[in-house]
Amino acid sequence: MEPLPVDILQLQRRDPSAWSALLAREPETDGVIVTAVTSEPLWSTTLTPPGKAGSGRARARRFVLTLAGVSDPVSYIAKQTNATEALIYRLHGNPPGTAFPTCRYVHLDGDNSWVILDDIPHHFPPRTWTAQDADNIVAILARLHGARWECDVSGNDRWLGPDPIIPHFHHRAGGAYSWGELLPYRRDRRSSIGHVDRKYLSGHAIQNAGRMAPLFLEAAYGLGVMHELGGWPGVIDDSHLAIVAELLDDPVPVIAPLLDLPVTLLHGLPHPGHWRLTLLDEHYLIDWSQARIGPPVWDLAAFLGCYPLIADAQPEDGRYETFRLSMREMTPLAEETIIDSYMLALSAELGSRSAARALRTALPAARCLWTLLTWFTFFASWADDMPDRSDWQRAHRRIADEHHLHANAPSAGMQAYLSWVFARFKEAYRNL
Repeated sequence: MEPLPVDILQLQRRDPSAWSALLAREPETDGVIVTAVTSEPLWSTTLTPPGKAGSGRARARRFVLTLAGVSDPVSYIAKQTNATEALIYRLHGNPPGTAFPTCRYVHLDGDNSWVILDDIPHHFPPRTWTAQDADNIVAILARLHGARWECDVSGNDRWLGPDPIIPHFHHRAGGAYSWGELLPYRRDRRSSIGHVDRKYLSGHAIQNAGRMAPLFLEAAYGLGVMHELGGWPGVIDDSHLAIVAELLDDPVPVIAPLLDLPVTLLHGLPHPGHWRLTLLDEHYLIDWSQARIGPPVWDLAAFLGCYPLIADAQPEDGRYETFRLSMREMTPLAEETIIDSYMLALSAELGSRSAARALRTALPAARCLWTLLTWFTFFASWADDMPDRSDWQRAHRRIADEHHLHANAPSAGMQAYLSWVFARFKEAYRNL
């Protein structure tokens, strides 16, 4: 991708001449003159304690360009991001690799990096997806993994070197964390659960967690939250908490099987909200800010874990959103079909190099680790604003009977979904 003869600030300030220069780099838009530029913020929705949803501005804007002699405007997405995502798009965004939207511009500057991408309008939201859509998505994911199979992470260049911009999911420059290095990640003692690190997290776990050690520390706080709340009725009971405590004491059974697998480029968070499906049967995967080098089953486990949750958010006055959660039916047969679709597509891409048997064997470890590091780190965020234990227990025992009430819809949807997640978590643990 050739350097752009204008400054990123000119693009951000909606300078038509700067956008004309950007378009001039592509043969199909060379000579196009931009006469006006408008922009609008893109909003993001995040989950907070059940029954609530947070809405805020994402670090992305849609830029709409009016072109001389053209009746219809064109639009692009400009996003402030980290160096990892910027580098991913520099490497694979133009010409676009499998599942990548076309990237028109990359400004690489640490956490103040920027990318400009083709907009993907009129895509199908996840609530409209069919079972065939899910199979197609994991087949695309398999092709993406296969294209970068066993990529070299031992080189000395600046993105795959000893301190890489695209990091390995486990290996860390400098080796294992020490307790002292984890100090910036520890929560204040004024938190309702105080310091739980040495209570729930062993030194052995820190030594073996590699780059994931800060997440293991957060998961320990999440375990502390769930102990304080007495679990989650219908979702998390003492047996789940005992499994989490065991993995925080010794994570080797869920880490070692993954370290034995071939590595590829991982998206990191390939949940339905990051996929864009279009009328032309195109499949795009956005938001590469958490990309890693690691075992392909991590992405597969992440997709399987998130696929059943449907989150509908509708903007109101451009600022706040109505938020509803529900659960898509996910039978064992449907789940196995998705896994088969991935494995078959990967075998078609790689043949005997796909290591399908080893991937299947390691999938329970990936699911356990994904659940631990996704949901118990999420529970840790409640530590500073935890509900009263008796109120929590009473309210969530009633939710199953009150799911039709709008005010409780997010909690009911989350409870049904997480009940499924932690049932699968327990089953995956038994299959380690």
